[in-house]
Amino acid sequence: MTSPAQTNADTLNSNTVKNSQSPITPIHTDGPNPLDGTRPAWTGHRTEDFALVLEGGSMRGLFTAGVTDFFLDKGLCADLVVGTSAGALAGVNYVAGATGRTAYLNCKYCTDWHWLSMSNYVATGNVVGSMMFDQIGSSIEPFSFDALRKSPMQFVSVSSDLEKGDADYHCWKTYDKHEETYLKASSAMPFVSKLVHVDGKTLLDGGICDSVPYIFAQLAGYKKIVIVLTREDGYVKKPYRLMGLAHSRYRDYPLFIERMEHRYFEYNLAYRRIKRKAEAGEIFVIRPTEPVTVKTLENDPYKLFDLYKKGYRQAALNWNGLVDYLGL
Repeated sequence: MTSPAQTNADTLNSNTVKNSQSPITPIHTDGPNPLDGTRPAWTGHRTEDFALVLEGGSMRGLFTAGVTDFFLDKGLCADLVVGTSAGALAGVNYVAGATGRTAYLNCKYCTDWHWLSMSNYVATGNVVGSMMFDQIGSSIEPFSFDALRKSPMQFVSVSSDLEKGDADYHCWKTYDKHEETYLKASSAMPFVSKLVHVDGKTLLDGGICDSVPYIFAQLAGYKKIVIVLTREDGYVKKPYRLMGLAHSRYRDYPLFIERMEHRYFEYNLAYRRIKRKAEAGEIFVIRPTEPVTVKTLENDPYKLFDLYKKGYRQAALNWNGLVDYLGL
């Protein structure tokens, strides 16, 4: 029997298969700054034969953004990028070559309640406001879908399918506003987000069904997998305390409720397996060295930027080991 992940993995386009023996090409210092969208940071670089897997974690995603920005500064481009929730938000900017965008936007707008707040939830039914996608990305701080579309990297965003009680792995193809709906779904946190309906599916935050989608990368055929986690070594997730509310809010989706109820077990199991695989040299992991203290809805830009710097620094400290692991 073919699993849903295998089915989606089979749809990856030919861009996911590259020559892993080619060296990273030099960083280009000439031309426009990548931040203005005129020259993506991936320009002049080829992809390497590995998959980059990005865990979610709301504002803990600033750690991930620091890691991926360091990769862009080094000219390291993954064949395949698979992101869940905040990992998908950081991942889409990495694939687009938009160095600094994730940190810049979050640090600049985190104090605005329209960006990410309970006030926005009360007003609109979504803790993540339309400002993040519709206003910022479209007009205020335009996102370059053209850079995303032309990128040599393949992008997959992970959501949770409420009816199936399973992860939805969306392999991006058109790279347009319609597919951006999958990004909204991937980051739509349970209880504080409206259900996202797209292509006949009902979706929410991918973290419920696959917080760290490394198995998808394995099924896609990758022998080299780099994982960015947002929790420190030894972290153990506890059961949901809001299962009573879950049974009421999502009573029409019993399989989704079941996944929520057992998420802590699946999450802790994934972390244990990842640690064993990393110790065996089968995968490469970059993670915080201490507990991340930023809040889920953090509105202190200094704390967020500090976490971003920690991610960048941790990637730098792991660079030599990563180069050896990838055989570059």
